[in-house]
Amino acid sequence: MGTQVHESADDRHVEMWAPLRPGSVQIRPFIPNDIPAIALIVREALRENYPTSLFLDIHKWWRDGLLVADLDGHPVGFLAAVISAEAQARILMFAVAAGYRRHGIGVALMDVFIQNCANRGVRRIELEVRKSNLDGIRFYNRYAFGIAYVLPNFYTDGEDGYRMIKDF
Repeated sequence: MGTQVHESADDRHVEMWAPLRPGSVQIRPFIPNDIPAIALIVREALRENYPTSLFLDIHKWWRDGLLVADLDGHPVGFLAAVISAEAQARILMFAVAAGYRRHGIGVALMDVFIQNCANRGVRRIELEVRKSNLDGIRFYNRYAFGIAYVLPNFYTDGEDGYRMIKDF
């Protein structure tokens, strides 16, 4: 896998690339060594910056809720969730590195996560998504998530979000 960094005065963009082979991406549990790669994906895809301790806390709260998409030993996507109430899960973060989107990695992560929820007896999943993330909203709609309401100024940059909910 290669990494290219494009910098300008206003922007820093990291683009990760590698050819995908069918079946080459594995969905596996998080391990602490994944933190640097996940932090990079969070900054690039979610435009957020969280302390590394957060990933360890999420892992401690619900080990089956922190999944990694692994390509030849390199995390290229992840889903982080917690049990937020009785029979309810909340997806806190979900992202795939830019160069790996539209290759089924998000689908694989969500499929494993929903199975983990079913195994645990979860009946509702909630998440937040930026209003501007139309691809994300369409993705969640395919999994029967519906927009419940607007979250004004939800993100650190002031952008509004949507609360989306899936009942099953």
